[in-house]
Amino acid sequence: PNGSGKSSVFRVLRGLWPNVSGRLVKPCQTLDEETGSSCGIFYIPQRPFTCLGNLRDQIIYPLSLKEAEERTLALYGKGHATSILNAHLKTILENVKLLYLLEREGGWDTSQNWEDTLSLGEQQRLGMARLFFHKPKFGILDECTNATSVDVEEHLYMLANKMGITVVTSSQRPALIPFHSTELRLIDGEGNWELRSIKQ
Repeated sequence: PNGSGKSSVFRVLRGLWPNVSGRLVKPCQTLDEETGSSCGIFYIPQRPFTCLGNLRDQIIYPLSLKEAEERTLALYGKGHATSILNAHLKTILENVKLLYLLEREGGWDTSQNWEDTLSLGEQQRLGMARLFFHKPKFGILDECTNATSVDVEEHLYMLANKMGITVVTSSQRPALIPFHSTELRLIDGEGNWELRSIKQ
């Protein structure tokens, strides 16, 4: 329910709030060269951060263009780094149903005030594109698809599953239950909780 502390849990996981008691253990943040996966965690909030820069920058954030090109070359072989990166990003945009942005916004190198240019649903799908580009082992998703339609949301979660990304989700949408194996239910906002397995 609202006010039960869902976002507070995510803020502690992200390190935005201190861990007052207990112990929090998270995976490392190094790149697995074989799979192209960050072995750690990637966080997507309800309103994904839009950075200053072009459309490409919105997906590769927080990497620079040079870092993203180096990473892409290491994973996908030799060639012109920017062309290989752009082809990879185009596939990701297609997967999150935002390919039309390339034409509508004038290509990869167009800079906009993305927060004003994109609808919340587009920003959320761009946040998921960022998740798919970074390909972590764990995606911490804080109601980050609630402005998309249920069919798009299910499609995005299926993609995450296919990519081997384990998702930890804060959501009140029942349609997402099948994409999870365990539910942490925060009961009352007073620290009471229960953990249960989800039967598929």
